Amino acid sequence: MNRNKTSSASDSSFYLMANGQVESAVFAGGIDNLYCRYSMSFGNDWGVIHGVDSGLSQIARMDQGSQDQSVTWNFPIDVTFKATNAYGWPRLALSVYGVDGMGRDVVRGYGSLLMPTTPGQHVRYVHTYTPLSSSILQRFMAWMSGTHPEFFDSKFVTQGEGREVTRVKNTGVVKVTINIMTKGMENFGYSNGAGAQQA
Repeated sequence: MNRNKTSSASDSSFYLMANGQVESAVFAGGIDNLYCRYSMSFGNDWGVIHGVDSGLSQIARMDQGSQDQSVTWNFPIDVTFKATNAYGWPRLALSVYGVDGMGRDVVRGYGSLLMPTTPGQHVRYVHTYTPLSSSILQRFMAWMSGTHPEFFDSKFVTQGEGREVTRVKNTGVVKVTINIMTKGMENFGYSNGAGAQQA
C-alpha cells in the first residue's frame, strides 16, 4: 500500500535537477573586485525540494600577471524542482556587483538565463547590462553622488513585463555551466529529446 502511494505521488509531478556553477565573467574596461548574486525565478506550480534557489559568491579579482581580463568565481548551483506544469519554467537571475574607488558596492550588470530544457551539460554566456537614468540631469546627479540606477527587484530581469521601456547599457558577459537532469516529464506528455538522461 505504501508503494502505491509513493508511485502515485511521483506520477503526479515531474522533476528538474540543475547543478553546475557560475564560472567567470568579463566586463568592459577590465572592471575588477566583482561578486555575483544569483536567484531563481519560477512559476506557481513549481517548488524547490532540494538545494537552495539563491546564493552570493565571494569577491573575485583578475589575475594581475595575466592578459586574461576575466574574474573567476566557480560558484556552485545545486537545486532540484518539483512541478506539475511546464509554465513558469525556472530562470536564473544574475546580479553582478563591484566595489568602486570609494569602497561602495555598485551594480555592474544584470542578466537572465532560462534553465535548459534538455538533459545534459550546457555552457551558456549571459550578457549583462545596467539600467540607465532616464534624463541627462539624472545621469549627472548619479555621477556626482555615485549612486547609479538599480532594479528594485533583481528578478525583474527574468520577466518581460515593463522591460520594453527600460533603457540599459551592455556591460559584460558571465559564463555559466549547468548540468540538467529530468524525471517523469514523459508522464505529462513532454518530450525532452532523444537520449534523455533520467534521474
